[in-house]
Amino acid sequence: MVNFDALPKDKPNNQTEISEGQYCATIFDAKMMVGKTSQREYLNVSFKLDDGGFVNENYFDSDKPFLLYKLGRLLNACGVTINGEGSLKDIAKVVKGKKVIIDVAVNDKGYGSLDYSGDKEGIYPVDTKAPAKTKEEVVADPEITDAIEQDPYEDF
Repeated sequence: MVNFDALPKDKPNNQTEISEGQYCATIFDAKMMVGKTSQREYLNVSFKLDDGGFVNENYFDSDKPFLLYKLGRLLNACGVTINGEGSLKDIAKVVKGKKVIIDVAVNDKGYGSLDYSGDKEGIYPVDTKAPAKTKEEVVADPEITDAIEQDPYEDF
């Protein structure tokens, strides 16, 4: 039975709650799609996160350096080597079922995508560790350290 009084007034986020971070994932689908406005074909890869949720990423047939980099990262993470020339359809066939590690960014609508910002590289093979996030080391002022060590109210 539907409670019509409880219908949402605003459009809810259609995605599973995903937060930014790094996840183990499996490529559960990879298929060719056609852009609504451009009518250009592209490869849509769907990742199922081991922790629950899904992330999609699109790959394009392009000579732009960043788009080629993304495609190379996908192939490297999946352990796939393709020599010579080929098409995105060829990639769709060989990446399904592959386990990878992905960096996820979430946009303002709650949709996740691979994160290539800063020192993140978006996608990694599972047999390697992604780059460790560097933490800023905080060094206390020596005067403060001495004052703490000599504090008579240390049980405070």
